[in-house]
Amino acid sequence: MDNVATQSSRPPRFGVAVQSRNGPHGTDPFFEDLLAGMEETLDPHGASVFLRRFSSYQQELDTYPLWAESGEVDVVVIVDSQEADDRAERCRQLGLPVVILGGPRHEGASLVDVDNSGAMEMAVKYLAGLGHAIIARVSGPGHLHHTKARSIAYEQALASHSVAGYSVEGDYSAESGSQRTREILSAHVIPTAVVYDNSVMAVAGLAAVHDLGLVVPRDLSILAWDDGPDCRLSTPPISVVSLDVYELGRILAEVLMRTFAGAVQTVVHVPTGQIIQRGSTAKWPSAGSGQSPPDPALTSAV
Repeated sequence: MDNVATQSSRPPRFGVAVQSRNGPHGTDPFFEDLLAGMEETLDPHGASVFLRRFSSYQQELDTYPLWAESGEVDVVVIVDSQEADDRAERCRQLGLPVVILGGPRHEGASLVDVDNSGAMEMAVKYLAGLGHAIIARVSGPGHLHHTKARSIAYEQALASHSVAGYSVEGDYSAESGSQRTREILSAHVIPTAVVYDNSVMAVAGLAAVHDLGLVVPRDLSILAWDDGPDCRLSTPPISVVSLDVYELGRILAEVLMRTFAGAVQTVVHVPTGQIIQRGSTAKWPSAGSGQSPPDPALTSAV
């Protein structure tokens, strides 16, 4: 009863749970913008949000009973849904309301659905339209639901636009962006464009390209997932598949408030993002490069 009294006498408090193995969320511009948008919407209600980092999936699961018992958290935000994910069900058993960001749906949980598939189709179509015949991708961790959705859409889009490509897996960190880019550019078949699953890897990939003595976009076009200050300030500025993450945070906050009020199965679909073209993408072959478009059939050697 004490917990109930404490919970009802204070403004709502929402917790965003992230795991360190799923990316450097503390420094990722995505989460910075997401939290900023959430706070703008929550502040007038006196509500607050905090991001809690966990070293493992199990540590996160073990924390939920403590949150439920203490009344510290009124609604949990689950991000980075993954294979065999029991977090939403565990919260439901404990009586903790849940909002899932990015899918998939779960009985008894609210959902803010992001169109990863449509955005990936848009990315491949855009690059194919510039004449790129081999489009590589540096993905996020393969066990994540949104990575799988993007991967399926990527393969389908390559086929539908008659271009070739291949993916290598990163972990959203700058280190993996640099390393995977170097691997791609030392492979037997080198792409003319690369899509990165987040802006941190893209910025690091751009630096790796420069270190190798190549020029963007003359020798390689780069397209990042999500925007950020580093994408806009890089040389050249990086083209992006842009979802308004600040607005996503506002939408998420609204769903949190509705869920807190009792609408525990609220579902909101976020509009697909858009391509923002900057200096890192260009038609292939780039003007004055003297290069010819590669033969997609060569990707059999990858």
